[in-house]
Amino acid sequence: MSSPAPTTPAVASGPSRRNVTAMLTGHGGRAVLQGLYFLVVARALGAEGFGVLSAVLALVALVLPFASLGAVHLMIRAVVRDPGSAAGNFASAAWVTGVGGAAATAVVTALAAVVLDTELPLAVIAALAVADLVGSLLAEVAAGVYTATERMRRTAAVQLSFTALRLLGALALLASPTAFTLGAWAWTYAAASLLGAAALLVAVRRDVGPAPARPLAYVRQWRDGVQFSIGLAAQAVYNDVDKVALERFAGAGATGAYTAAYRVVDMAFTPARAVLAAAYPRFFAAGAEGLPGALGVARRLAAPGVAFGLVAAAALALGAPLLPVLLGPSYAGSVDVLRALAVLPLLKVVHYLAADALTGAGHQGVRSAWQVGVAGVNVVLCLLLVPGLGVAGAVVASLACDGLLAVGLWAVVLRRRRAG
Repeated sequence: MSSPAPTTPAVASGPSRRNVTAMLTGHGGRAVLQGLYFLVVARALGAEGFGVLSAVLALVALVLPFASLGAVHLMIRAVVRDPGSAAGNFASAAWVTGVGGAAATAVVTALAAVVLDTELPLAVIAALAVADLVGSLLAEVAAGVYTATERMRRTAAVQLSFTALRLLGALALLASPTAFTLGAWAWTYAAASLLGAAALLVAVRRDVGPAPARPLAYVRQWRDGVQFSIGLAAQAVYNDVDKVALERFAGAGATGAYTAAYRVVDMAFTPARAVLAAAYPRFFAAGAEGLPGALGVARRLAAPGVAFGLVAAAALALGAPLLPVLLGPSYAGSVDVLRALAVLPLLKVVHYLAADALTGAGHQGVRSAWQVGVAGVNVVLCLLLVPGLGVAGAVVASLACDGLLAVGLWAVVLRRRRAG
């Protein structure tokens, strides 16, 4: 791997206006498509069917970070520091991701038979798993090449096209004479995801050029890859273990109502996610000089980020009664859940700024350690609270863990900054 490129004032100053605009447009368009997709699928399946789907995909999300051992993040880091290596790193990351995703699909299918309380056929679970563990991850690799080279319009185009294909699959199934069952949707979801990923890989390869894959180069960086994977896995735990616990202890209907509210919160976070995605390469570039440089990027994003979080919280709380109107009466329980979770975008903005500053400055291990610790707390809280309190227990666990992560990561950043 080449030496880090020197940081210029332009790089250190934060994401460019053009990149932010591109990512806002891309993420905004993607949010609209995801919202339509969510509306179609959640309404067609009802709260119970959507709850089973959510539990399976939550289990997939818990395994997903280890499917590629952080290959996309290793690729972004390498290409940011050596743009001429884009073709080779893309080929290597795609190879590692494809093979790892296939292996992870088998793991999830086996785990589902033990962990989930569902009679869903294993073949259907495998179809849902391969869609995310192979399809989504390969699409992420395709988008990551453009993120690393700061061609954010192309990053947005990759994300939009992949999401659009899934939406088209849902609409096609809805319009077909075939009943919109969970099994039918699983096969449609898998087909749309794998076809979309294949098309994106071909398009990106034509753009960046052919190069031999050297997966062993990524294997040799397994320590860094594992650190990225552990951090992402911990994040998946505190985002998704509540859904697995709810399906197991409170039933599919409660899981569907809770997940619908959580999904709306996640979509509301889209503008902040777009800005953070545009800024992500700059954290690495500024962080090449140490934590103060990466912290400077975080500080410049803090005020607008917090303002956004407050506005999002108010909008979610006020708009909560619309959920059963849009999704159907089986989602009546989602209203109170959405009001309770409305503060999550604010907490996520705060913790992502600190987390990305640590990663950009080379302190991914510290970030991962905190994420693992909070993930453990979330598992314990879910096991203690969900069996007796159901959805209310999941809400308490989610808010407590996001708050703990925000406070804890900033405490680490500021302490290390003072220590020099």
